[in-house]
Amino acid sequence: MTAEPNETILIVDDDPTNVKLLAAKLSDADYTILKAYGGQEALEVAQRQSPGLVLLDVMMPGLNGFDVTAQLKKSPQTSDIPIILVTALDGSDNKTKGLEAGADDFLNKPVHTAELKARVKSLLRMKRYSDQLKARAFTKEMTLSPLNDEETVAELRLPTLLIVEDSASDAKLIRSLLNNLPCTILTAQSGEEALSICRNRKVDVMILDLMLPGLDGYEVVKQIKEKAATQAIQIIVVTSLQDIDSKVKGFEFGVDDFLVKPIHFNEFLARVNSLLKKKAYHDKLMGSFEAAVQAAITDKLTGIYNNGYFQIYLKNELKRADRHRHPLSLLLLDIDDFKNVNDRYGHLAGDTVLQAIAALIGGSIRDIDLLARYGGDELAIILPYTHQESAVAIAERIRRDVTQHAVTVNDQTSLNISLSIGVAEYAIGAETAQEMIQKADQALYAAKSDGKNKVCLVPLRKNL
Repeated sequence: MTAEPNETILIVDDDPTNVKLLAAKLSDADYTILKAYGGQEALEVAQRQSPGLVLLDVMMPGLNGFDVTAQLKKSPQTSDIPIILVTALDGSDNKTKGLEAGADDFLNKPVHTAELKARVKSLLRMKRYSDQLKARAFTKEMTLSPLNDEETVAELRLPTLLIVEDSASDAKLIRSLLNNLPCTILTAQSGEEALSICRNRKVDVMILDLMLPGLDGYEVVKQIKEKAATQAIQIIVVTSLQDIDSKVKGFEFGVDDFLVKPIHFNEFLARVNSLLKKKAYHDKLMGSFEAAVQAAITDKLTGIYNNGYFQIYLKNELKRADRHRHPLSLLLLDIDDFKNVNDRYGHLAGDTVLQAIAALIGGSIRDIDLLARYGGDELAIILPYTHQESAVAIAERIRRDVTQHAVTVNDQTSLNISLSIGVAEYAIGAETAQEMIQKADQALYAAKSDGKNKVCLVPLRKNL
């Protein structure tokens, strides 16, 4: 399992005891805790430290939690930081006010430890994904701005909401609450039907009941979130289950929000609108990025990124790793005996092998990873938020998958291909992009010298 990177969490409460209590609840996770004891101090710390997440008390003298949330969300420097409002206030109106100010989630006092950890983990996961998309879009702009002055105009479309509910009366009620939203509304009565719709239609937000016939809601969430084509769908669970374990399990599976029946109209609309905004922001980043994937930054043969884009992107990723102190690893992959393929079967066969291997690897890595053609028969993969131990496991899985996948190069011939892979982890603040590439290249050379079809690691050099 991939280790979670170290993240910084800002805890804000005018009562030092409450700050200490929340910090203690998160003490067994690898988080760096920042503390603030008032609204103005929170704004200053957030601007200065750029935490990964803010746990924010609502009832504070001076600037209250709603005010702080609104100001953080207005500032370009802090607008993407997830905010969880922690409050003793009951009532749907307060939740609606917080969501409209820009809060991402709510926790009621006394805070349940398991729910706190699950919600924090879920929002940090979303933040990392968003940050990675922005970093990739930024690299694209650096690469393409001298070459392309025209902006791509995205096709305008209404967002699509999918209601997944086996109760016809409940589905009708939910649909009636959404009638005034400018959305296309679809319905499904089972988990299987919901998955089928998501495979064939572009769905933005799913409103999901957990208790379904056949596939239950948890399995639906799992299948949606594990596939790259659908994992950006925002999922809000609406359920009659009120126990804390159900909530925690939902967040662990990838649920984005959670509401317990009976539904409060204003809060429900505020939460749906919040998820629609997140999905629209995600699509804007992805659309901008995909529109720019052209000859300037892609390898014409394989369709993956070229070496020029890889070099720029790696340098930017190392800067992000230095700034946020998160791990990053690099894989260099070489197709074993590739010259023999060209010599025996021709260069068209060699091209087919390269295309097939690139497609196989590209379909098995995360969206936040970057696959590029480094040169000739060598590929490179940048793995953000990944320590060397996890990188070795990923490399071994890729190596194994390739050996088990025969490549058909003509009507009569299928070839068994193997890879040698070198692995290196970035020594934060202690090396350049070229030095990291050299480490991975040394490991690749060792893998080939050791008989090929191997994964080798250059140990992380400690920063003295």
